[in-house]
Amino acid sequence: MNRRAALSLPPPMADTSALGGEQDLFGLSDEPTLHYLEHGSRSRLIRWHYHPAYELHLIVATEGTAYVGDHTGRFAPHTLMLTGPNVPHNWITDEACAPVAVRDRVILFSEAFVHRCMALFPSARQVQRLLLEEARHGIAFSSDLGRRLEPYFMRVASHTGLRRVASFLEMIDALSEDDTRRLLSSRPFQGAADRTQSMKLHRAVSYIERHHAGDVSLKTVASRLDMSETAFSRFFHQHTGYRFIDYVNQIRVQHACERLTSSDVAITDVCYEVGFSNLSNFNRRFLILTGMTPRDYRTRHRRRDHDD
Repeated sequence: MNRRAALSLPPPMADTSALGGEQDLFGLSDEPTLHYLEHGSRSRLIRWHYHPAYELHLIVATEGTAYVGDHTGRFAPHTLMLTGPNVPHNWITDEACAPVAVRDRVILFSEAFVHRCMALFPSARQVQRLLLEEARHGIAFSSDLGRRLEPYFMRVASHTGLRRVASFLEMIDALSEDDTRRLLSSRPFQGAADRTQSMKLHRAVSYIERHHAGDVSLKTVASRLDMSETAFSRFFHQHTGYRFIDYVNQIRVQHACERLTSSDVAITDVCYEVGFSNLSNFNRRFLILTGMTPRDYRTRHRRRDHDD
């Protein structure tokens, strides 16, 4: 299992509003629903995010890096992965790949749908383990299975009613029988208990994103959510996998990276612009998260852009 490392650390987790109004995935946890979507390699849906739905995700074009929980790894055509509720994930295509109109085929289904299926098939122990336990880590399946199941994705896309559900259940049965499947994240992620908790987390990460350049503190965010600092700290770590201060620093370093590559602003000024209070702390955090100093980062990316 690959753990997050310098140079491959995913961008900070995005709030679920990044998916847009037409993909309001909060509602998927409330009803026994099953949805299909597909998108290209430049879709705005490609962000480090989480949501209350299960996601069965098939890559059909390009190569790149997959982030699932604290796992990082490579993807290629026919990579097939399953993420459970609120498991953060993202797939980033390599810059060398040409843009494609369809990169991802995705089936989203709710916890309510899973529990309805479990009620209908209580003896399906292997399926229960797959969906109720293993999916909390994220799961990778064999590329052969990804290739074999692509037509089923298309059937789910084109069918409705029982024909759609029947095609989907055949897929789940095939997933549960894949002996080569492997867990991805080293720790399981538990879905929020209800919509209220999901909305609290959404409010927290949105506030941090908007105010990262200022004095955004654990006390301030906890107060906005009417929680004690201890309760909020525990809640935030449980549902994001990050300590609060680590998440804030990662947001700030991400914005620093953008400023370093898109402007000639002095590194000292970038440090203060993104919310760090002193240069030594900025340099230290930047090195930990990217594997290089701010100066080296700017030089390397400018050289790469020039070579391109």
